[in-house]
Formats: sequence, structure tokens, C-alpha cells
Amino acid sequence: MTTLALQAPEAVTAGNQSKLYSLLSQAFRYPTEAFHQSVSNGQLAQEISAAAGGLQYSVSVPGGLDTGSFGDTRQAHVELFELGGPDGPPAFVYEGEYGGGRLGVMEDVLRFYDHFGISPSLDEGTRDRPDHIANELEFMHILSFQEAAAIESGSSPDAYQQAARDFLRFHLVDFTKAIGDRTEPKGTPLYSGIAALARDLCQQHYQSLS
Repeated sequence: MTTLALQAPEAVTAGNQSKLYSLLSQAFRYPTEAFHQSVSNGQLAQEISAAAGGLQYSVSVPGGLDTGSFGDTRQAHVELFELGGPDGPPAFVYEGEYGGGRLGVMEDVLRFYDHFGISPSLDEGTRDRPDHIANELEFMHILSFQEAAAIESGSSPDAYQQAARDFLRFHLVDFTKAIGDRTEPKGTPLYSGIAALARDLCQQHYQSLS
């Protein structure tokens, strides 16, 4: 994604929204050393606070985000989002696992992506399912970026705002609520905070568009 110099106040707001979605998308992926470093040195918390402070609505920014060592962070991610008993992990990171039919959910998500010419990111060389929470948040990051670019250029942002409203309504509002509700009692400070922020952001963004 290219950078964009934003001057118009509404464009700056959409840019902050885009940044916050991007940070959350990265936080839900399997931790890299660079990500852990950004958590440990406080950079992630600072970037989240800065982006959240520039929105047109209020979201609850988490306090502490640290989870310990790099190994601890990876273990927390695996135990929370990947491992589990017969019913799966404590919190699924794939929307289709929460009902609605796995194939049907993935097909609907792909229709949104395809309409804007977007493909899910490659994660460590493997294309993940389109309904992974990180891919859906990345899609919102791109929509918000395009909204900011349209406003800055004097074009109408309506198409991007409509798509965001529909995607939040039919996918992310309920999805992030499910993850947040399941993560809160079981997650580390990092993942509980990230999941709660994603839930709050999607709810507040949807309400602002409605």
C-alpha cells in the first residue's frame, strides 16, 4: 500500500481509521520477531493510541499489551487461536467457524474482495482463508485508505463507505464480537486488548456509517 499525504480533515480521519485496521490486522497474524519487538518497546501501543485519537468516534484503547518473551507471545497465539479440544481453539480466527456455513461465508467475503480487485495477503508464503480475521481487517484497512484518497482528491467516497457499512454489518461486527467475547477471559493482555479493540472499532465504525 502506497503512502498518501492527507490534508483534508475528513481524509485525515479516514487515514487514521485505515491505520488502526492495519495495526489490528497485523496483530492477529502469527507473531514475527518484528511484531514482538513493536509490542515490547511500546511502539504498537503508541501507534494504536495515535490512530484511535484521530477517529471521529471513540474507541476503548487497551492499556498494557505486553505478553512476555517472543516465545511466550507465539505460544499465547497458538493456544488461543490455533489449538484446542474437540471443539477447536478458544477463539476461532476464521469467520466461517462461527456458523453460516464455512463455504458460504468464504464465498461472500471473496465477492467483496473481488469487487475491489483485492486478494487476501500471503502469510508466510501460504495464502490463508479469505475469512481469516486478519484478511477481513486488512480489507477494511484498504477500503478506508481508498476512502481517504477519494476525499483528498475531491472525489466521492460513497462507494467505499457503502462497502464498509455492508462488510461490517454482514461480517465483522458479529465476527469481532465473537472473538472478543471468547478472548477476554482466556487471552493474554496483548490478545485480550487487541480483540476488545477490534470489537469496539467495528461496532463504533458501523454505527458512525449507519
